[in-house]
Amino acid sequence: MSHIHNNLLNQDLNDLLSTGKINRAIHLSKSLSALVGSPIYFSHHAIPHYPTANLDAKTVFVHLNPGAGLGDSSTPEVFFNQKWNKSSFYQERNITQEMDINRFLHIYVQEWTEYAYNRFVIKNEFDNFDYKQACFLLHWQNSGIELKQGDLADKTIQQFNSVNVLNQKLQLELFPYGSNSIDTNKIVKAFELEPSSIAPYVEKLLDTIALHPRTYVLFGSRIFSSLFKIYHQKVKPIIEIEEVEQKFTGITKNSLAFSFIQLKWNNQPIHAGIAHSFPRRDLPNAYSRMAEYGEKSWLHFMSQL
Repeated sequence: MSHIHNNLLNQDLNDLLSTGKINRAIHLSKSLSALVGSPIYFSHHAIPHYPTANLDAKTVFVHLNPGAGLGDSSTPEVFFNQKWNKSSFYQERNITQEMDINRFLHIYVQEWTEYAYNRFVIKNEFDNFDYKQACFLLHWQNSGIELKQGDLADKTIQQFNSVNVLNQKLQLELFPYGSNSIDTNKIVKAFELEPSSIAPYVEKLLDTIALHPRTYVLFGSRIFSSLFKIYHQKVKPIIEIEEVEQKFTGITKNSLAFSFIQLKWNNQPIHAGIAHSFPRRDLPNAYSRMAEYGEKSWLHFMSQL
């Protein structure tokens, strides 16, 4: 596990055991909501996502935050009264508030290490979001991820690629706390109004990426373009090269976008791609189209190096 996240993870898990709520998640939700004048909710009771393996992976894929089915979050009163012990994660592993924190931490690390195999092989489940990542990365050569080409609707290929795309890359989240959905415009607005509200999350993210040499660094939403610009303008300069969005036509009805960006962090360059259209709703079940979008993005990325 990265030393960058050790203290934060320990603090969050300690909160869950002692109070049933992650205080940092509550503070983040309330502070961002206050800035924009409308609700932004991150779960304070769902298991947070911190990197525990693959820290030296050749490929890094970054998302805004984990998705989660968190039940009713219609009002602050309902949301903040949800209890941690309603989660099946705790019940299935006999986790109680009397458990030693070191044991809880061990379970946490073990769960993330075994997650992909347990879910996609043992339980024979399927996750559209994870498979979408595999399809996007299918043609990224020398990524360090073994992926099978062929019929992308084939269940055997889906299972193989889903396991490997999780186990052989480093997946990072800007915010480690889950949510039902996030209005990215609100996040951008909050960052513009008070840079210190989000800057530490950006800094932890870039610290983790810069720990090891990377072949590919990818950000899976156009919001990262906005966040990096705000950080560059209001905190300190980090952008060395930023190109305009490249539009790919002919894959879907509307064009798909990708852009190259070079950041400077800890005195080293980070060559990265921003997959602006990755979250698009007309792509999740169109596996071959996602793969084509990924291939065009890879060709463009390589042309910029």
